[in-house]
Amino acid sequence: MKSYECMLVVNPETKKDELEKLFNKIETLIAKEGGTLEGLKEWGLRRLAYPIDKHKEAFYYILYFGASKNIIPELEGLLRISLPILRYMTTKKFELIKAKDNKKNKGTGSEDNVESEETASNPSEE
Repeated sequence: MKSYECMLVVNPETKKDELEKLFNKIETLIAKEGGTLEGLKEWGLRRLAYPIDKHKEAFYYILYFGASKNIIPELEGLLRISLPILRYMTTKKFELIKAKDNKKNKGTGSEDNVESEETASNPSEE
């Protein structure tokens, strides 16, 4: 099971009841396919970069869920026909690299960087 995030841009005139029904449909679809809804984050009302269907503002939501890749076409099909959804985008959620790995990499490459900086600052020694 892979982790995904889906950004939703929602019509600002949508009522809360309609939105709750849509999120329940999405949750049911994910559960039916054996996935889990990990979270829903509301970004709130934001100004759009360009008008979409004559709207200059929209509500932004991010869905976090885990599921197989087979669910993506079904989910996007549901979002495509949903009137409140102005735009959507689903991407794989990538895990952050651990800090320990970064410290190891910095230790091996930093000596080379120091030498190149020293020669660049003192070109007359050559």
